Amino acid sequence: MSKFAPSSIRNFVLVGQGGSGKTMITEHVVFRAGASQRVGRTEDGTTVSDYLDEETKRGISTNLALCQFDYRGVRYNLLDTPGYADFMTEAQEAVRVADTAVLAINAGAGVEVQTPRFWDLCEANSLPVVFVLNKMDLENLDFGVRLAELQETFGHKVVALTIPVSTGSRFAGFVNVLTGKLYSYAPGKDEAVLSDVIPESLRPEVEAARIALTEAVAESDDAIMEKYLGGEALSQEELFMVFGKAFKSRQVFPVLVLSASQGIGPDYLMEFLAQHAPSPEDLTWVAGRKTSEEAVQLRADPSAPPAALVFKTTSDPFVGKLSFVRIYSGKVNQSIYNASKEIVEKVGGLFHMVGKKQEPVEEGIAGDIVVLSKLVQTSTNDTISAKDAPLDLAPIVFSPPLLTRSLKPKTRADDDKLSSTLNRLKEEEPAVVIEKNAETHETLLSGLGEAHLQVIVERLQKKFNVNIDLETPKVPYRETIKGKARVQGKHKKQTGGHGQFGDCWIEMEPNDRGSGWHFENKVFGGSIPKQFIPAIEKGMLETMTKGLLAGYPVVDIKVAVVDGSYHPVDSSEMAFKLAGSLAFKKGFEQCSPILLEPIVTLDVVVDEKYMGDVMGDLTSKRGKISGVENAKGRQIIKALVPFGEMLSYGIDLGSITQGTGAYSMKVDHYEEVPERTAEKIIADAKATMVAEDEE
Repeated sequence: MSKFAPSSIRNFVLVGQGGSGKTMITEHVVFRAGASQRVGRTEDGTTVSDYLDEETKRGISTNLALCQFDYRGVRYNLLDTPGYADFMTEAQEAVRVADTAVLAINAGAGVEVQTPRFWDLCEANSLPVVFVLNKMDLENLDFGVRLAELQETFGHKVVALTIPVSTGSRFAGFVNVLTGKLYSYAPGKDEAVLSDVIPESLRPEVEAARIALTEAVAESDDAIMEKYLGGEALSQEELFMVFGKAFKSRQVFPVLVLSASQGIGPDYLMEFLAQHAPSPEDLTWVAGRKTSEEAVQLRADPSAPPAALVFKTTSDPFVGKLSFVRIYSGKVNQSIYNASKEIVEKVGGLFHMVGKKQEPVEEGIAGDIVVLSKLVQTSTNDTISAKDAPLDLAPIVFSPPLLTRSLKPKTRADDDKLSSTLNRLKEEEPAVVIEKNAETHETLLSGLGEAHLQVIVERLQKKFNVNIDLETPKVPYRETIKGKARVQGKHKKQTGGHGQFGDCWIEMEPNDRGSGWHFENKVFGGSIPKQFIPAIEKGMLETMTKGLLAGYPVVDIKVAVVDGSYHPVDSSEMAFKLAGSLAFKKGFEQCSPILLEPIVTLDVVVDEKYMGDVMGDLTSKRGKISGVENAKGRQIIKALVPFGEMLSYGIDLGSITQGTGAYSMKVDHYEEVPERTAEKIIADAKATMVAEDEE
């Protein structure tokens, strides 16, 4: 059993734009706590939280890392997340189960394009947020400018909790506005020396910050507000108490200054979380009952029935499948009941994690995060609870995929392994969409962007030994006609014995768009026996599936068999099937054949400043803007666009909006392809068919 009660646990997520230094913050707090032997470097691939091959290769985080450690009587569960849009699902998993968010800001860059997106994610999950202004050792920084930028972007509740202190040009520490303490760091030291002596040059700035902090936190407590407005000074104890209350209730969002690379501030970050961040004991959660519509309030009580959420699934080459679990109530041990799938599963092992390092534990208690091994059927978003009172915890909401690619196995052996491998991949990547396109016969993989899909392909190769190429998906074009014709299809062949004879006349014309195939028998007088009519239709249907312009299915056609002839000996179903096929081909050629393309309804969600560029780009893609709506301060552009123009739209939109745009689309109807575009599509299709025939 854990030696830590829920009141001593701090579950916090580290989020922020890529390059804000989250990995180095993790390195220093883990090292400071004695959970690692050295401070690693991203450039060397030696960090605790970036341990996967794709992370060391790219020099960026691509995966959620869990680092659990004890420091001065507190149990910290740190969830370090990637900072790039392509890996946002990792942050969504972590934020869902955290109790506090640490939002890292690169002091040299300020609020970057992804910063508001992480803020919105924390807002949606109602997390208290502390801003960490990292890389304060960079030259020519103006803390006042950065603070004002944060306040302008995220509101007046953002206040400075620490004021930077410099020795010459060196960032040397900070003053804690709340306590009035000076935290000084000698070069090469990662532990602060505390003092009550504040530099005289900083006193006005510290005093102004204290007033701003007092005004911000006083709003969260009526009695304190009344005392403050009455002109009475707040005691240090009162201010400390009301600050913690205001932070936990999201009435204030403090800003800390820090330089992870220099070891300045990570120790105070842990101190801040221990003193002010909510513990699981401070919180309650709501779950639904599986057997009724009743809501259940959960508390971090180890003696209560179990309630836990599986928030991530991955695999280890030595241990096998790993399920990351946040426990809200009760305990988790050697056997669990999966309420989502209504099954009991045996647990192979229980662990705490420090990056990839696994530390066995006997059980997990309420408020904690544990990793369970070898749960065969359990997957991400499943609820673990008591069998006699099954619960349903709210699932993680993932971003919709933005880019789709076709999977092409490199060898027959890769093809044979692909299906089972994709099932395992889906367990680890619940936000990706994997589907088989019945028309193009492709396996399609959809994710958040190009880098996301490339990482998945590398994972397939390294973890599952399946080699895949990513290709642009085929567009499911269709073929139809615009004109009418009356033609004959005649198949006659003499082979010495019985011959083959089938003869039919048909009338062909377009059917209404989207109405499909209509076949009618108008033969009178027995010129074609009734038993051969279905064979004529079958020959036509087989021809339609292969297409005649560019190999795409033929749709929306009416055909009537109006006349023909037969031979009492040589006629057969096969002969009339061939006659039907010949008639269809001849009629199709004479009826002004055209190519149809799928048109999608598109909703693009962007900031207003990108609207003009996005709409211009859609127009260049032959799109038609149908309207614009406002939703929570963002703009939703609605349009109809040819699907063939949207195959790489996730990349295009990301480029225009710096990764902040999102979109959704679905096929709405088919329209005729413009003549010049159709000529190129047909030529490319025929060239592909020739190449395939030569292979």
